[in-house]
Amino acid sequence: MEPITHALSGAVIGYALPGKRRWWLPAWAALVAASPDMDVFFTRTPLQYIEYHRGITHSFVGGLGLALLLALIPWLMNRWRVPKVPDDSPPFGWPLPLAWLTAYLLILHHIFLDCMNSYGTQVFLPFSDYRVRLNALFIVDPLLLLPLALGLIFWRKRRAVMIGLLLWTILYPLGSLATRVGLEAHLKDSHYTPDVFTQELLSEDLAPGQRGKGLWDDVRAVHLVPDAFTPFHWKLILDRGSVWDVAGYTVFTEEPQTFIAYAKPPQPLWAELAAKDRMFRAYERFALYPALEAEIPLEGPLEGYTEYVFSDLRFGSTIGWVDDIQVRRHGKPTTFRIMARVAPDGRVSAVRFITTTGAGGDSGWNPPVE
Repeated sequence: MEPITHALSGAVIGYALPGKRRWWLPAWAALVAASPDMDVFFTRTPLQYIEYHRGITHSFVGGLGLALLLALIPWLMNRWRVPKVPDDSPPFGWPLPLAWLTAYLLILHHIFLDCMNSYGTQVFLPFSDYRVRLNALFIVDPLLLLPLALGLIFWRKRRAVMIGLLLWTILYPLGSLATRVGLEAHLKDSHYTPDVFTQELLSEDLAPGQRGKGLWDDVRAVHLVPDAFTPFHWKLILDRGSVWDVAGYTVFTEEPQTFIAYAKPPQPLWAELAAKDRMFRAYERFALYPALEAEIPLEGPLEGYTEYVFSDLRFGSTIGWVDDIQVRRHGKPTTFRIMARVAPDGRVSAVRFITTTGAGGDSGWNPPVE
């Protein structure tokens, strides 16, 4: 989730905690709940972003250390504060173990929400870099963000409301997850009606012969990925061997009958790029639905070279205006696109990784690094 939702959920937890509520508790809880995302301040390139974001600060082990550091804030302020009068109770009166436990629970809540996205959270670091992706929530979810914001504005002094909102931040993601699992099972079992669908092509050259009618019997797997306004609207991705078929799927309407076909990366080329360049190896591990979006013959000084553009289909939206906001700059797609220039003799001459500024920006063209 984006940091605002994490901070608001932390503030709600701060108001929901038992005991006398002081101003510092919701503020400290909001800070702790958003704190794992501080890892973005230590990334300077797109490669560093996909390697380190949602890394050690989002793991069960790393969260313990981060929680201890943040628990020292109320503990130290309590020790250093000089009461104005003898009976003035300290506002930061928690013992360190209690502050540590509370901070860790707040961080676990952050981890829980991030696992519900499709980006992937490395919760088992440093023992494993496996990414947990439950594909239940879009990165910005109005059904989480708005209730939290409104509750804190109008009803923050009502502990019952805060407890209800806390439960909502747990039960709603689980409900969205159950919706995805149920819809995927339905789509896999029903095989749709009719037994054919219409394919539009992103590129005739990259997926020749795919335009026109596709057969549901050729579908190997069905995937639902969070899209804007999940759990009511999803991105539906069909695996048909050499291509991915993508369409928006709204639960209030019938299953889509028109898809856009994206070519999968040719395996020999994909393997060669991963063998020759560290950035491609990281991207290969990171990508869920890699697609070849463009194959461009170059001219001029680079005549004879070919430029390849790859993307991951979980990013972006099937809703046009959302897609323009999320993954485009000046009308061109940017988010998590990786590119390679290949010489006529098959040698990889340069690679480039381009994404949004907050995720490392543009690496520029650089020689491959093994």
